[in-house]
Amino acid sequence: MDQQMMNLFAVPVCRAQLGRSFSESEQAFFREALQQPVAAISNFSSQDKHVLNALPMQQIKAMIETQLAAYMDTVFKTSNDVRLKITQSWLTLSGKDQSHHIHTHPNSVVSGVLYINLAQRDGINFYRNEDQLWFELMREQETYYNAKHYFIQAEPGDLLLFPSHIRHGVPPVQEDIQRVSLSFNTFFSGKLGRDEFSNALNIEVS
Repeated sequence: MDQQMMNLFAVPVCRAQLGRSFSESEQAFFREALQQPVAAISNFSSQDKHVLNALPMQQIKAMIETQLAAYMDTVFKTSNDVRLKITQSWLTLSGKDQSHHIHTHPNSVVSGVLYINLAQRDGINFYRNEDQLWFELMREQETYYNAKHYFIQAEPGDLLLFPSHIRHGVPPVQEDIQRVSLSFNTFFSGKLGRDEFSNALNIEVS
């Protein structure tokens, strides 16, 4: 008897590319915004939590908004008059031996990261939710079905969009570089649900 494996309920992670080098004004903004970073758990973050509102960031913001609209259309495919709106955005700085702890992004629907500067082999780890796992088996070989995490390698200019509830993190930086990325959160802005089902909700995200 033939056996067919079927994958249910995919986790939608989108990769896009800026397609150009960062401009001098953008690079100057990155440097200025990270002049006095604030300490995070295992690396540093910009004090400004709305960096995409800055004038030098408007082209990058427009590109991100275009990709968010495409993600919304592909993943949610809704007839509601609603969109994903960026709520907060910040820069992250990591030096040699610094990392980004495993975490999720509460109060966000889709999160994203734009890579500005990173090592040769660098990127992000996504982790399987194993909170309900009640057994342990030694893995002879990692497969799509049993892997505990997935590593996505990134390059400068890469943009990744992913569901905010997915656990993710970055291993320690191995090279003597400054690893810089721009992260952001989003939320629904518009109308959810239906009036006739008494579950309509209008959200205006400022």
